[in-house]
Amino acid sequence: MRSRNQWHRGLTELLRPTWPATLQSFTPGDLLNVEFGLYLLETVMPGRPAADAWTLFGGYPYGEAFGDVRTEEQRLMVRRARHYMWSLRRRRVWHSAIRDYQAVPRDLRGYDVKDVDTIPDRLTPARADERFDRYRELLTSPPMFERSTLPIAGTGEHWFPVRDRTYSVTFGDLAHGPAASRHDLTMPPVTNGEAITVNYTELEHAAEAMDRIEAANPDTKANSWLKRLRRVELLSRSEGTERFEPGQKLAIHQILHMVGMVGAGKSTLRDILAFVCADRQMKITIVVGDVAEALNIVGVFNTLGVRAAPILGHSTRERHIQRLHRRLATAGAANMLSHEHAGFAFVNSACPVDALRGLEADRPLRIREAPCAQLYPATKRDDTSGVMNDEHGESSARGRKAERHGCPLWARCPRHHGARELVDAAIWVATPASLIHSAVPAHQIDERMRYLELACQRSDLIIVDEADRVQMQLDTAFAPATTLVGRGQDSWLDEVHSHKITELVRLGRLQLSQQFIDDWINALNTVSTAADRLYGMLTRSKSLRHWIVADYFSAHTLHHWLLNTWFPDLAIDSADDLFHDTGLATDERARRRDHVSDILDRFRDQPLQPADADPSDTVTSTANELVALTLELLHSQSDRTRDRLRTTLLGLVEHDPAIEARIEQHAMQFEFTLVLAALHHRLDFMTMLWPRVEAALNLDATSNVLSRRPPKDYEPIIPESPMGNVLGFQFQLDDQVQEPGLTDARSGSLRFFRCNGLGRDLLLNLHEMPNVDDRPGPAVLLMSATSWAGTSSRYHIHHPVGAVLRPHKDEVDAILKTTFRKEFLYADGAGQVALQLSGTNPDLRPRVLTQMLRLLAEADPSLAGSTSKLADELADITDPDRRRILLLVGSYAESKRAASYLNAIPEWNGRVTVLVSDDADLDDAWQTLPRDPTVRTLRRGDVASFANAGGEILVAPLLAVERGHNIVLTGGKAAIGTVYFLARPHPRPDDIALAIQSVNDWAVRYVRSGNFRQMALACGTPDAAGREFRRRARHTWQRFLTRRLSWGSLPDDEKLAFTWDQLVVMWQVIGRLVRGGVPARVVFVDAAFAPREAGMQAEDTAETSLLLSMHNALHYYLSHVSNAEPVDQSLVRALYQPLYQALDTIDL
Repeated sequence: MRSRNQWHRGLTELLRPTWPATLQSFTPGDLLNVEFGLYLLETVMPGRPAADAWTLFGGYPYGEAFGDVRTEEQRLMVRRARHYMWSLRRRRVWHSAIRDYQAVPRDLRGYDVKDVDTIPDRLTPARADERFDRYRELLTSPPMFERSTLPIAGTGEHWFPVRDRTYSVTFGDLAHGPAASRHDLTMPPVTNGEAITVNYTELEHAAEAMDRIEAANPDTKANSWLKRLRRVELLSRSEGTERFEPGQKLAIHQILHMVGMVGAGKSTLRDILAFVCADRQMKITIVVGDVAEALNIVGVFNTLGVRAAPILGHSTRERHIQRLHRRLATAGAANMLSHEHAGFAFVNSACPVDALRGLEADRPLRIREAPCAQLYPATKRDDTSGVMNDEHGESSARGRKAERHGCPLWARCPRHHGARELVDAAIWVATPASLIHSAVPAHQIDERMRYLELACQRSDLIIVDEADRVQMQLDTAFAPATTLVGRGQDSWLDEVHSHKITELVRLGRLQLSQQFIDDWINALNTVSTAADRLYGMLTRSKSLRHWIVADYFSAHTLHHWLLNTWFPDLAIDSADDLFHDTGLATDERARRRDHVSDILDRFRDQPLQPADADPSDTVTSTANELVALTLELLHSQSDRTRDRLRTTLLGLVEHDPAIEARIEQHAMQFEFTLVLAALHHRLDFMTMLWPRVEAALNLDATSNVLSRRPPKDYEPIIPESPMGNVLGFQFQLDDQVQEPGLTDARSGSLRFFRCNGLGRDLLLNLHEMPNVDDRPGPAVLLMSATSWAGTSSRYHIHHPVGAVLRPHKDEVDAILKTTFRKEFLYADGAGQVALQLSGTNPDLRPRVLTQMLRLLAEADPSLAGSTSKLADELADITDPDRRRILLLVGSYAESKRAASYLNAIPEWNGRVTVLVSDDADLDDAWQTLPRDPTVRTLRRGDVASFANAGGEILVAPLLAVERGHNIVLTGGKAAIGTVYFLARPHPRPDDIALAIQSVNDWAVRYVRSGNFRQMALACGTPDAAGREFRRRARHTWQRFLTRRLSWGSLPDDEKLAFTWDQLVVMWQVIGRLVRGGVPARVVFVDAAFAPREAGMQAEDTAETSLLLSMHNALHYYLSHVSNAEPVDQSLVRALYQPLYQALDTIDL
C-alpha cells in the first residue's frame, strides 16, 4: 500500500497558519492534491484545460489517444501520479475539487484557474513556494510505501484482545531467539529485466537430472520428465510469415503468451523450465488455479531439491486444513492421527502462545485469534488477570492506545513455517487469490505490501498456468457479486439468515452477549426486513418492476432517478454529473433541486440514525424526517405511514401539480428508494464486520463473497471499471408468474455487485509493476490451451501469441481420431419427448436425469439377453486400460443423485465413483447407498487418482473436471475412454460474473482496437471523451446485465462470443481424455445440443444448435477460403483441429 498523503508533510504546516476558517471542508492537503493533478496535466498534457486532468487518473489512455503522452517517461509519470490521485479519478469529484480550489485565496494557490474549462496559469505562491519541486519529485521518484516497524514483545506479561475479551500471556527468557528472516527489497533480480532464453538441449539436460533425482529416492513417484518433454514440440512465431514454425529456443522477454493443444505438455514444460531457472539462481513464481495443485507442485520441487514454498492466505487457513484432512479421509485414512501429507507443514494451525496463556483461557484460540502482531505490554494499571467482558466490552487497558508488538515466537512458530520459507525459496507457488489478498507479514518487512507486488519485485520469471482461467478469477476478484435474494439455495441472504438462526439456537443466543455480534445480527435482521419490504412492493407493482429492471441501481442512482423525475426540465444524464451548474445558479427551481439533492445525500449517509442539527439546518432536519419515515416503513403498518410518505414527498417538491397528479406512482418509487438506502447501508455494515463475527458464528460454512473486497493497493495499478467503479443492485425477473390467479404478481432475483476495477488488466501488466520503483520487471509466461479463443469474452487473452506447444505428429494423428456422436434419449409414453436436462425447470430436473440414467444404464427388459448402453460403450473402448466412462451433469447435487441411482442398479453396484467438493462433509454429502455402504467417493482435489480408485464410471459436475488435474494412467495416457454430456454447458442465468467479464472484455477490445482513439478524437477533448466512453460503457454494461442468457435470445455477435465460451469449456473437458496422445469418444445426450433434431422437428441451424454454432465458429478459420488472418488460422489449426474435425464428421 502506497502512502497517498505522506508527501503533504512540511507543506501543510506552512499553509495551515493562514488557512481561512471558512474552508474547513477543503483542507491544505486537498489543495496540494488538486495542484499536483494540475501539475501533472501541465507536464504531460500542456495546453489542456483543468477539466481534462481527471482522465489521467483512471488508467485509460486518453493522453495517448490525443497524442500528448508519447514517451515511456511520460507514461511512467502518469502511473506514479495515479498512486496519489486515484481518489480524484471521477469527473464529478475532480470538478467539485476544482470549484473548492477556486475559493482558496489567490496568495495560497499555485495556480490560477479562472474556470474549469480554461488552461491553469501557474502562480508564485506567497507560502510553500517550494511545492513545485515536490510535485516534480513525486513524478520522478518511486511512490512511497506506507511503513511501520513492528517491535517484538519482550520478556514479561503482555495482553491481547480477542473480540470483546482480553487475554494475558507471559514470555520468559526462552521465548526469545533469532529474529525472523526478512525480505530484501533492495536486491535486484538476477536477470535485471533482460530476456530469459532457454534452448531445448538445456531443457533435456534438466529433465534428465530431475529423473535421476527421483530415481535415487525409491519413495518418490517417478514423473518421467524426459519422456514427457520429448512428446512436446515447440513452435515460435515467425515475424516474416506470421505463422508458427518449429524452433529449438524459448525466449521470454517482458511477456510471452504461449498456447498449446489440450494435453500438449504445458505443465511438463512449466516445471522443467522452473527447474532450469532455479538452477541459474533465479527466483520464480508459479501461479496455479487452486491450493491443492499449489501444494502438489511445492512437494514436487522440494523432492527435487529445489526450495519451494506456497503463498497461502491466512484467513482461509482453516478451510485448507479441513480440505486436506477430508481428501486424506476420502482416500482411506479414516483416523485423523494417521493423516500424513507434506502440505500440513504449510497449513499448520498450531499457536505456541495459546499454551502460554493465563488461567482465564477457557477454550483454544481460533486461527484468526492468534496475536501474531497484536501483543501489548502489560502495565501496573492494566487489569489482565481475567477476562474483560463487561457490558461495554472495554477495559482500561484496551481503552488506551498502546503500541502493538509482534510475537517473539514468530520466527519459530509452526504456523508461519511457510511465510519463513518464502524468504529464501527459489520458487513460489501461489493462487490468484493468495497473491492479491495476502499481505506480507509485518515481522518480515516494514513496508505494507501484498504478495503480488513483492512477487513482481523479486521474481525473474512469473509463470501463469491456465492463464485464461486466471483472467476470469481476476475479473471476479475485483468485482465480487452474488444473488442477494433468490430462489432456493441460490439466495445468499437467506443462507446467511438461516445459518444465523441455527447458530443462535445452538448456544441459546449466548453470542449476543458480545456487542459487536449483537450489532451484526441487528444489521442482518434489518437487511432481511428491508429485502422483504422491497419484494412485497415489487411483486405487487408492475410499474415499479418496470422502473427497476431497466438498469442496475443503488441508493445513489435511485436518488438521481427521483430528481430527474421530480425536476424533468433540469434532468441530467448521469449521477456522476454535477447537479450544481453556474448557468442555473440563479434559477430558483434549480436551487430547489440542489436543496433536495443535498437532503437525499445527507439521508443516504445515515438512513437509520438521525443526526444532530441546528434549528437553521433545514437539510439535516429534513433528512432526519426521512430517517424516521424509513424506520416506520420497515417496522410499522403501512397505511398511516404511507400517508405521511405522500405528505413528505409533496413537501420536498413544493406540491408540484405534476407530482400530485401521479402521487401513487411517485410515492411508491420514493418508498422503494428509502427502504433500499436502509438495506444498502446495513449490508455495507454486515460485510465490513464479517471478518470479526465469522469465527463466533461459524460463518465459514456460508459464502463470504461480499466481504472479500479487493485491497485498495490495486486502485492505482489497474484501470477503474469501464462504467466506473460502481456498487449496486439488479432485479432480474423470473420467467413465470409466481402465484396462480395473481396475473400481475411476479418475483425475481435481487443481485448485488461491487465493481472495483478492470481485473484482467493486471494479468497483462505484471511485467511493468516494478517500473514505478525504478526496478526491472519480471519476465512473464502466460500458458493455456485455450487462451486464444476468438471472440470469447471469458477466455480470450488480448496479447499476441508468441509460441505454441503441440504433441508430435503421431500423437496429433491419434487425437484426430476423436469421435463425436449424438445419442438423444426419449421419455416413455405418448409423444416420445426428447430428454433435455439443460434449461429444464429445477423442480423437473431430477426426474429427467433419472430417466436418462435408466435408459443408459439398464438393459431393455423387452429384449432377452440385451445389454445396457453404458455396458456396450465400455466394451467398445478398444484400449482395455482406458475402459472407463465420465458422466457429466450440472452440479455436485446432481452428481450425488446420479451416482445414487446407478449404484442401486445391480449391474453397476460398486462400479461407480462420485466426485465431491473438497469442502463437502461426507456425512452430509453422501448417504449410505443400497447394496454397497462403501461406495467410492473422490474429492475434486484428488480427481487425478481416479485411475487407481477401481471404479469404471465417474460421475462429476461438468465444470469440476474442466481443467486442473490430469486423470491419467502411470505412463501418462488418459485413463478415461468416453465422456457423456448429460447436460449442455451453460452459465447460470443469475450469474452476474458473465456480465462483468463481458463488459471487461468489451473495454479491452475497444481500447486496443483503435475504436477508443477514434472516439476520443471525435469528441474533441479528453474531458468530453471521458464522458463519452463512460456513457458507452454504461450502456454496454446495462445491456449485459439485463440480457436474457437463453441461446435463442442472444444477438449474433454475442451468440458467437457465447459459442466460444462454451467451446472452450467442452474442449477443456474433452482434453482430460486425450492426454498422452490418445483419441476420445464423446457422446452428447442432452437434447439441448440439437433441439430440433432431437425433437424430430426439422434440421438444426447454428442459431438453434450449439454444436453447429461451434462448427461454424471454427470453420471460419479452417476452411480453404477463410478470410481470417493467417496467424489466426495457424493458431486455430494448432489448438482446435481435432475438435473441428470431430464436429465436421458428426452427423450434424
